[in-house]
Amino acid sequence: MNKLKLTLILLGTIFGFAIMTNGATEASKIPANYTFDYQKAQVGSVPYKAKLLNKSAYLWNYSHTKRLHNIKNYPNSNWYVFYAQVKNYNGKRAVYYYVGASSNFKIKGWVWSGYLTRLLAKSPTDFSSESVFTHYVKTDRSQRLARAILKLFPNAKLKLDLSQVAVTGFNNKPSFDPNYTNYVDVDGMKPAGASQNSDNIMWYLSKTAGKPITPRINHVKSILNDNGYTDEKRQIMNNYSIGISSFDGAQDSPSSYFTTPYPSEQLDDSQNNGTLIYLATEK
Repeated sequence: MNKLKLTLILLGTIFGFAIMTNGATEASKIPANYTFDYQKAQVGSVPYKAKLLNKSAYLWNYSHTKRLHNIKNYPNSNWYVFYAQVKNYNGKRAVYYYVGASSNFKIKGWVWSGYLTRLLAKSPTDFSSESVFTHYVKTDRSQRLARAILKLFPNAKLKLDLSQVAVTGFNNKPSFDPNYTNYVDVDGMKPAGASQNSDNIMWYLSKTAGKPITPRINHVKSILNDNGYTDEKRQIMNNYSIGISSFDGAQDSPSSYFTTPYPSEQLDDSQNNGTLIYLATEK
């Protein structure tokens, strides 16, 4: 037997053993009576995301006899866990989630918990490095909406300190960084003819948190146009900086807060729908 073939066999054996070990470890840590019911939870259903977007992971019917959907086919969806329970299939004991796709709750079914992980987001106040914050916004799954908003202002520069100011935007008297002037409260903009605060960008993005990005961005763009911030004007705002704090339905607790990978009716209490946006020029 050649060395390459022997190596592949050994790797396969090790990998298979690791899966069996992890499965056994998982099963041994699962309380026999573990369940989750979103109707009893403090914030309802809990947002999760696929661990690997390009990996097949099937949603099944309750009896696990029929495949309903493949998570791989919905890369733009987050997954809300409504129920969880311990199930036994083919002699294997594991936690399964009953989930619905954020893009369309008609896409639903039972999925093995190991395919998903909590959708968490960080506040700009958690960062002290401009470069680390910028990398986070440009790469993290929770920041998809933030990235789409940044594209509306292609020449404005993302700034950490201004983003930390944006965090206060839910207050009646938000703070303003003295190093900036000419503040533009994007959150407070409303469609032409609207008078209620519930019509403004901030509340619209909050009410639609976790939904598909494109139609929401088109609505925001329409409001910007109504307020004089047309495509042409936004293109030339290169002297402006932009601050953004976006959770968009993710949980805002750090991963260290959770003592279990499974949703908990007590622990999962921190879902945040907010997205806050400021524009300003540096003094």
